[in-house]
Order: sequence, then structure tokens, then C-alpha cells
Amino acid sequence: MGPHLTKDIAGLKRLVADLDRLSAGSVTAPDLMAVPVLNDWLHGIRIVSCLDGIVEGHPSYADGHHVRTSELIAVFKDDGEHFARTLNSWYRLGWAREVNVR
Repeated sequence: MGPHLTKDIAGLKRLVADLDRLSAGSVTAPDLMAVPVLNDWLHGIRIVSCLDGIVEGHPSYADGHHVRTSELIAVFKDDGEHFARTLNSWYRLGWAREVNVR
């Protein structure tokens, strides 16, 4: 089974290239004068797909700690195991939580 990607790889490569340029200080106002203008703006919150569960073997959290991951980027199955790549980490997916839908 091939990976299910939630993001466009080419778009992510453009993002990384832009962040590298920004970090290097090579982005200037003249470079960005042709980009769209956003008026009447404010900081908002947008819901993104993530995973929510109990972690084991995480370098920053004790086994049994409840976590909510960063944005889910890809999920795939190989050798009978399911894996997920979030924006920040890889996870091997164990058993899924049962959700009662009424």
C-alpha cells in the first residue's frame, strides 16, 4: 500500500526553500512586493489533522503519557505495520481507539 500524503511534496519543498532563505536573511521587501496583500487581518486558528493517543518510547515523554501530535503529513503500511509521519516526528501506530458513534 502506498503512502497517503496529506500535503503536496512540491509545496513542502517550496516551503522549506523559503524558510531556508528567510533564516539566511536573504528575503527582502522588494522580493515580496508582488505577493498578494491581506487586509483587515488577524491571527486565527485553523484545525489540522493530527493524532491523539498514548505514547510509548518517546524521547520527551514517559510511557503512558497522553499526547496530541503535530500536523499529520503521511500514513503508510509496510510489513503489516502502520506508520505515520507528522510535521515533527515518525510514529509506529499501535492499536486504534474505538470511537462510539451514536
